[in-house]
Amino acid sequence: MEEIVVLRRSMAAIAACMLVVGATSACLTSMSFAQSSAPAWPTHTVKVVVPYAPGGVTDTMARITADRLSKMLNQTFFIENRSGAGGLIGIDYALHGQHDGHTILFVGSTLFTVLPLAQKVDYEPLKDLVPISITGTNGMVLITSKDAPYSTLPEFIAYARAHPGEISYSSGGPATNNHLPMAWLAGLEHLNMVHVPFRGGQQALQAVLSKNVQAHFGNSSDVIGPVLAGTVKALAVSTRQRMPQLPNVPTVAETIPEFEYVAWNGYAVAGPFPQQGVERLVAALKVIAREPDVIKRFATLGIDSVGSTQQEAIASIRKDMPIYSKIVDMAGVRLK
Repeated sequence: MEEIVVLRRSMAAIAACMLVVGATSACLTSMSFAQSSAPAWPTHTVKVVVPYAPGGVTDTMARITADRLSKMLNQTFFIENRSGAGGLIGIDYALHGQHDGHTILFVGSTLFTVLPLAQKVDYEPLKDLVPISITGTNGMVLITSKDAPYSTLPEFIAYARAHPGEISYSSGGPATNNHLPMAWLAGLEHLNMVHVPFRGGQQALQAVLSKNVQAHFGNSSDVIGPVLAGTVKALAVSTRQRMPQLPNVPTVAETIPEFEYVAWNGYAVAGPFPQQGVERLVAALKVIAREPDVIKRFATLGIDSVGSTQQEAIASIRKDMPIYSKIVDMAGVRLK
């Protein structure tokens, strides 16, 4: 009898355990289903903050890619321009705004590599402002008026050296991509030239067309048209290889081997952001970067379509930081 009682007690215990295990299994299955069925990012409209004025190359790239993202991820990606202070107003807006996981930025490379050295900023690159993907890269083109007494970069350098202080060059403002490559060139070749800053690249280009200045290192998107039209002369491009749009224009590196200056634009986030959002954006942007229509539209602006991973973007910024630190010192724009 004792054996029977023990056996019955053991079976009751096993049954109780099975009930507990069954309930636990059901709970785990339910939790797993709930997680797997969670809505994929984005769950509503995404705001794309562009910290520059409408109509420029960064804004144009943002609109091209945001339109594709809207179609691929089934939510509207809309552009909000918050320009001023070289991009800092837009960064501040995103950094201190609502962090709902649906605000991203489309920015230029100098916000990571230059402005934190040249101005007082309220963020730390790669910590508070983090890249998602490099969308495209572009070089700069050194141009002069069409009747300038030099037609090649060596001739330009020789003339500037023989006439110190007589050549003036325009830029879209201190520490911009129009200013830094010329300051770097001047520093490497020990040239004395006069920097004339304007409020934006278009005004700086117009200064060359009107012959108020002698030279300008312009964004490829701004100057390819005037070069092909013959209204200005192109002396050199800042990229390592010649630009397909200007195959007869030499690189600066053909004269000064260590010289290469390439800007980029891409997506970034300021403040907390869901990892799923980063992963879905990177995957979508990789596909977009390989679309023939996007490649063609970028090429007309002198832009190479990229679509990098986040790790590649971070590595690129870390590689560029010490280089741009030297250029900022050559340009004399480091914040004291």
